[in-house]
Amino acid sequence: MSKTILPDYDVAIVGGGASGIYTAWRMLLEGKDHSPKIKKWMKERKGKLKIAVFEGSDRIGGRVLSAKAPGLPDLVCEIGGMRYVSSQKLVRSLVENKFNFARHQQPVDEMNNICFLRGKRLRTGDLTDPKKLPYKLSKKEKKWLSKTPYKNTASNFLSYAIREVLPGIDNPSLLEDGKMREWLMEQVDPNTRAPLYKTGFWNLIAPVLSNEAYQLAITTIGYDCLGFNTNAVDTICELFDFTPDVQYYLLNDGYESLIWRMQEEFENENGEIFRGMWLKSFDNKELDDGSTQVEMEFRKEDSMKTVKTLTSRAIVLAMPQRSLNLLERKGPVFDENRASSNVKYMLNSVEPIHMYKMFISYPYAWWEKKGVSEGRSLTDIPVRQCYYWGEEKGSKNDPENKNAILMVYDDGKQADYWGGLRHRPLGPYDAITDFSHESFTRVHLDHSDQDNDQSDLDKKLYANWKGHSAPKDMVLEMHRQLLFMHDIKEKDAPAPIEAAFMDWSDDPYGGAVHFWNPGYPSTQVMNDIIQPVKDFPCYICGEAYSTNQTWVEGALQTAELVLEKFNIPQPKWITDEPQKT
Repeated sequence: MSKTILPDYDVAIVGGGASGIYTAWRMLLEGKDHSPKIKKWMKERKGKLKIAVFEGSDRIGGRVLSAKAPGLPDLVCEIGGMRYVSSQKLVRSLVENKFNFARHQQPVDEMNNICFLRGKRLRTGDLTDPKKLPYKLSKKEKKWLSKTPYKNTASNFLSYAIREVLPGIDNPSLLEDGKMREWLMEQVDPNTRAPLYKTGFWNLIAPVLSNEAYQLAITTIGYDCLGFNTNAVDTICELFDFTPDVQYYLLNDGYESLIWRMQEEFENENGEIFRGMWLKSFDNKELDDGSTQVEMEFRKEDSMKTVKTLTSRAIVLAMPQRSLNLLERKGPVFDENRASSNVKYMLNSVEPIHMYKMFISYPYAWWEKKGVSEGRSLTDIPVRQCYYWGEEKGSKNDPENKNAILMVYDDGKQADYWGGLRHRPLGPYDAITDFSHESFTRVHLDHSDQDNDQSDLDKKLYANWKGHSAPKDMVLEMHRQLLFMHDIKEKDAPAPIEAAFMDWSDDPYGGAVHFWNPGYPSTQVMNDIIQPVKDFPCYICGEAYSTNQTWVEGALQTAELVLEKFNIPQPKWITDEPQKT
């Protein structure tokens, strides 16, 4: 009887973002208690289980990126994914039930905040009054907007149009978990009679919504992408997930601290994490004993040459679409001459969405002169969304510190606008390796408030800020537009102190989030792409191919589907309602 040839690892997880770390953490800590497959592997290794995470960049966190700005030690900025909502079962349970992290509610639409639309300065409370809006709405749209007691507002015009096209959508039974998606999959576009999932969202609502109302809606909802011509079923589900009673939550120590906590527990159980390891390709390897392993080739970020070859029993690609497309087209999954034609079909089922964020700090909150201090203001100029993130209240050591910070958040063509101020280098690998933006001129850089007494958490948060500092031209243009939006003259506001940003269209992300394209039954594709080739141990997870796209919830959703393949059940701390602590 031939001796079993053990691979380097039992499971190799590629990608150190939310889905990758969550999968590694759950598999290592809980897999041995439930999975017959994992128990067998451990027996062959004399009781050990070898799981490793391979991350291409120098940081763990992926598209969740928390940071602290110099001079603002009490505020955590979220340059990437920033929040979860009370209706998201997986991430809410992880934060509140499993770890009981300190958190706080995030204000969004405050009635006195600014809406600067088509050169007219309004307040959020004015968005219910068609007479004040600089848009030529139809009589029917004006009547709907003025209707009481429903308190309709301009950002609700997309849901207004959906109800016009699909009047049955208000059936209370559809509010049950998953029922709305099931119902929508049975509907047809009343204009074309095509199945609704084959219809573009914009195509669906255009016959019942004037272009003026459409432009007003996407401007005041804050995200152009929610009006894109994406899969109608999934866009409607995204819009209807947010009922008036939904609450937004931020983690006091930063969203990335959630990932770092799982990383810490994973490494404490002898899980391994490697940074600066870019997966180049992978293939199946037939061994002399008749078994098959996954053979992986890794490279360094500044070279396309293979620098290390490793083997594993299974590989989990916890990666967004663009990262998957950067892999060499070889092996049973990506070689089109060997792979099922369905793999290419599934990979093309989603579209990455270009999003951009900047945090810009000042010596005091000059915007309070206009009566705004929390939540967000909106505009149709490239600033788009401006969140009043917070200000220091002074401390025992620095009682005069009143530094304050804003977040600017936009997508689509507005994100392209800010990308034009990047002055990107043109080297062959710069698109992949340009994470720190060290080549850019900083407006100001004084990290004197960072000392050797900082906690490990603070060191990571400050490092994230420093690694994403913004170029001077971009900051000055942002400052100019912010003053214009708030109707503040330059002489009446201080110059910015510092700024950090991230353009999430950069490789290897390709976009901040993803939307399903028309024509793809998303639930089916999501379940099929989890293991794209049925007789090969490769699994794919992440936000991109989930039915909770745009959220960490989607990353955890697909990670749980991968764990199911290993017979690892959902833990008891995942509940429909928060556990009392």
